[in-house]
Amino acid sequence: MLRELKIENLAIIEELDLEFQEGFVVLTGETGAGKSIILSGINLLIGEKASVDMIRDGENSLLAQGVFDITEKQEEELQKFGISMEDGEVIVRRQLDRNGKSKIYVNNIRVSVTELREIMSSLVDIVGQHSHQMLLHKSNHQKLLDHFLEEKGQEIKQEVESLAKEYDRLDKRIKEIETHRQEALEKKEFYEYQLQEIEKLQLQEGEDEKLEEEYKKIFHAGQIKEKLYNTLYALRDGEYNASSLLHQSKKNVENLGKYGKEFQEAYESLESISYQLDDCLGVLDELQDSIEVEEGNLDEISKRLDEINRIKNKYNGSIKDILTFRDRIADKIDFLDENNLEVKNLVEKRKQISRNYQEKALQLHNERWKVARFIEKELEQELQFLKMEEARLHVQFHEKEGISSEGMEEIEFFISTNLGQSMKPLAKIASGGEVSRIMLAIKVLFSRVDQIPILIFDEIDVGVGGETVKKIGNKLQEIGQRAQVISITHSPAIAARASQQFYIEKDISGEKTLSSVKELQEEERIREIARMLSGEQITDSVLELAKEMLKEGHL
Repeated sequence: MLRELKIENLAIIEELDLEFQEGFVVLTGETGAGKSIILSGINLLIGEKASVDMIRDGENSLLAQGVFDITEKQEEELQKFGISMEDGEVIVRRQLDRNGKSKIYVNNIRVSVTELREIMSSLVDIVGQHSHQMLLHKSNHQKLLDHFLEEKGQEIKQEVESLAKEYDRLDKRIKEIETHRQEALEKKEFYEYQLQEIEKLQLQEGEDEKLEEEYKKIFHAGQIKEKLYNTLYALRDGEYNASSLLHQSKKNVENLGKYGKEFQEAYESLESISYQLDDCLGVLDELQDSIEVEEGNLDEISKRLDEINRIKNKYNGSIKDILTFRDRIADKIDFLDENNLEVKNLVEKRKQISRNYQEKALQLHNERWKVARFIEKELEQELQFLKMEEARLHVQFHEKEGISSEGMEEIEFFISTNLGQSMKPLAKIASGGEVSRIMLAIKVLFSRVDQIPILIFDEIDVGVGGETVKKIGNKLQEIGQRAQVISITHSPAIAARASQQFYIEKDISGEKTLSSVKELQEEERIREIARMLSGEQITDSVLELAKEMLKEGHL
């Protein structure tokens, strides 16, 4: 329920703080006093559009704040949005500055307008002459009907949704495979040619780099052998070479070790250098033996490199890229054979899912049909109570082609408001009084199951009078036993049935127009209901009538 409402600088309201009770609450007052402005403040709290024109003249910002008490189930829903709760309370605060900037907080967590609208959609429902599209539009009729499905029907509905989802998944997969398969079929010969061309070369990753190194080595073999020969000549093979000189130097120092430790260390260093030189000479010998100047080898390497470079240029990539491409087109060719079986299996599964869907969708249709007959009967009774004795409602089922998560039909409410009149879509109702009563009848019926805790009726009595208004008051009072009902009304018969009443009045002080709100106590309520009955000319008899109406409204 909406427990507290605070509004600052909204239109002609400077500041107001209201505390609402449970049950049926009415807002009354003279035309233009500001009743609709209070509704605008509530609209801001549920995510409706805000405009800087709403800010009170001379002020820089407006504020709307509401404190809502919620149930454990509603708390679970709100926690999905990351909103933490404390003591089952939700505080919504929305501020709009003159520059158009808006700030919205839910329990001190900043949210967007879209998020606020989604959060509050399960808490508040506003019904009025200009906010009845949800009830009247056929796109919502199936959802309304499904609220009345019992546990069995809800389970079947979930199965239908699950089967439709699985059917869509299989259908999408089959189409993907068939699309890829068709693409592969169209290019199969070309793929096979490319695959054969690549595989014929028997490419190895890094092969081109090794060949280029080998090519350079053979191409410069003469130069390399000459350099190696000169090196070995200087180190070992020449008449005066490094190896001989090192050997002689080592012998000269060898016998000096008896004269001191430092001479022994010098000898050991020469010994180490000698070993290293021998190792180096061994490596140089191997390198010299490995260098062969053969034109045939050079031609083979050159030819192989030309083949590799040609295919690299053709496919615009490295050997690694080409091998990856080879594997990919090989997979596409294999895909034609392997996925043919997969498609057959998936098609068979899809057929089975379709059969299961048709079975469950028919069961759901039957459950909905029973609910539809119940709704027709109940709504006709509600409309008869609201003095629409000739009204007849019919829930029409339109068959839907294909497989849908919503089932095999579209549902639309049709109505005839007068005897002999043909059935028309609910949205085609022209009379404002009829719209008001039909909406009220729908809300009375669906408030049993939709679990929205706050219902706000904006002048639901427009276009009706007499005994019908009393009936409307009774129905609002009835809904108030299941949810909090807040109604803006000009009808004394409706006001008399409320458990709490606020009076809105407009005061002009100097050049300022202010709207104020006051909760009325019993004597004040009698006088306000008397004013609603006769205007400013309030007589004792009118007061007595108002007193009787208030008493009757609370029997």
